[in-house]
Amino acid sequence: MPIPLRNFGKTGVQISALGLGGHHLGAAKDERTAIDIVHRALDGGITFYDNAWEYYRGKTESWLGLGLKGRRDKVFVMTKVCTHGRDAWLAMQMLEQSLRRLQTDHLDLWQIHGAVFQNDPELFIRPGGAAEALQKAKQQGKVRFVGFTGHKDPDVHLAMLNTGFPFDAVQMPLNA
Repeated sequence: MPIPLRNFGKTGVQISALGLGGHHLGAAKDERTAIDIVHRALDGGITFYDNAWEYYRGKTESWLGLGLKGRRDKVFVMTKVCTHGRDAWLAMQMLEQSLRRLQTDHLDLWQIHGAVFQNDPELFIRPGGAAEALQKAKQQGKVRFVGFTGHKDPDVHLAMLNTGFPFDAVQMPLNA
């Protein structure tokens, strides 16, 4: 039975209902095992691949890039930028590193990783903040969609949304 597809918000893009998490990919015993995991996920119908610049110091992005080689056009690749309140110029450097490691010229989704502190929205939207990097990367065609993630506080999510930035995606894990 194939993995069902779901609409990615209002984008018109469909992605698999299950995804492969990059953090867990980094726990593979070696590169070959990680590549095999990616290939099995691809063959099993998984089209959504999550990652972050900082997972295992970039190792998971590199391993995912190797696993997706030759099949990039069949998947939706997301990674997260880990500026943690720093500037747009740093976010753009991180984006270039992510693109190199993932062996692609663009991301389907680029998200601010871990908006969890009360001052994150202010740092994000300020002049020279990471919001400028998200806009620039989208304008340059290096990313299709942009968003943010958080893992702790719905109030921080609401404050990020209240910045007025035109996010395409918001990600918050919930435990039933």
